Amino acid sequence: MNTISNKLPIIVLKYGGSSIATTDNLVAVARQVIRCKASGEDPVVVVSAMGETTDHFLTMVDQITDHPGARELDMLLSVGERISIALLAMAINSEGPYEAVSLTGSQVGIITDTNHTRARIVEIRCARIHQVLEKGQIPIVAGFQGVSVEKEITTLGRGGSDTTAVALAASLGAVQCRILKDVDGVYTADPREVPNARIINQVDYTEMLEFSATGSKVIAADAVTLARQHNVDIGVGRTDTGAVGTIITSGDFTKGGVRGLNALRDLGAIKLGRQSDLSSSLSDLHAEGVIIRSLHSESTRPVILIDKKYVEPGGVYTDTLLSTEWGSRAYLYRRTFGRISAIGSGLEPGGKYFARLQAIIEENKITPRWYCCSSVRVSFCIIDSRVNELLYRLHHGLIES
Repeated sequence: MNTISNKLPIIVLKYGGSSIATTDNLVAVARQVIRCKASGEDPVVVVSAMGETTDHFLTMVDQITDHPGARELDMLLSVGERISIALLAMAINSEGPYEAVSLTGSQVGIITDTNHTRARIVEIRCARIHQVLEKGQIPIVAGFQGVSVEKEITTLGRGGSDTTAVALAASLGAVQCRILKDVDGVYTADPREVPNARIINQVDYTEMLEFSATGSKVIAADAVTLARQHNVDIGVGRTDTGAVGTIITSGDFTKGGVRGLNALRDLGAIKLGRQSDLSSSLSDLHAEGVIIRSLHSESTRPVILIDKKYVEPGGVYTDTLLSTEWGSRAYLYRRTFGRISAIGSGLEPGGKYFARLQAIIEENKITPRWYCCSSVRVSFCIIDSRVNELLYRLHHGLIES
């Protein structure tokens, strides 16, 4: 085994669950990490749980209890990443010539606050990773988890492995954090929905935050925020090749206009009975783990958009929400909505790009229900069944043209 270190430039490599879903995938990733090391870089690897492991754990929880307790949930969910790091380290050690060492969040020194299932990183003590690197070894770090200031295992919530990777890159002074997935990079739209979608070579942090906030699953918004705070360059690329298609960094790469489109589907809407219900409703929804997709106003009454499953007639979530004081005054829309978002610059209402977007909507005889506008993003809601058609036409008219 190689045990000599030459102070190589550090690069953080993050592999998501789909990238290591099988043992064959793990071996392929191990070989890629070895090639990175052999090329003259010091890789620090962050991995998620394999495939659908986390969902499998949550299904088991649902079969046992409706109220598992946040501490015990963290204890369970942190296991998935521990399996991944051990197997990947074994794969690298088997391939040679380098040695890998698996490390949990607590072993690495990822210190968080005490909020179970939604913890925030407050400090990273990098001494252990530096010790591993100085021996010429490759650290394999469990994403998504840390240890609280009270010495309890915690998890970082949705997209937590991305956050782990960026936080480590910032703390270690890495030259880049690479997020490796089953896509080539950040696209102008989801290529599965818009065949003519194309790669965006460079995206600034502000634009990427808008992409993440409006439904892009390329990288978690918290990770982008952290990268912007610490000026960490993020490369997004394919796991199977290791090639980076998009760089997320500081700078302005737009000349005005729409850079990309995102769509969220299967949304439900709740119209509150009075403005004063907003605070309590948001608090209750947050406590139930419901993600607020957007907030609007209609006839002076707040409208909350959430995933449709939470407001299905007769559903357990619906019954829980309607049993609250504010819920008894709320109106649940029966229709299913979709939200389309255009991201770019110079998109404020009254400008030429907004006018072009609006013209395409009108040409297709679609009337949006709610708008949310700024200079960098225009989001609007329409009937869900029209989303695919309009997304395609907007991409053709605003990006391809």
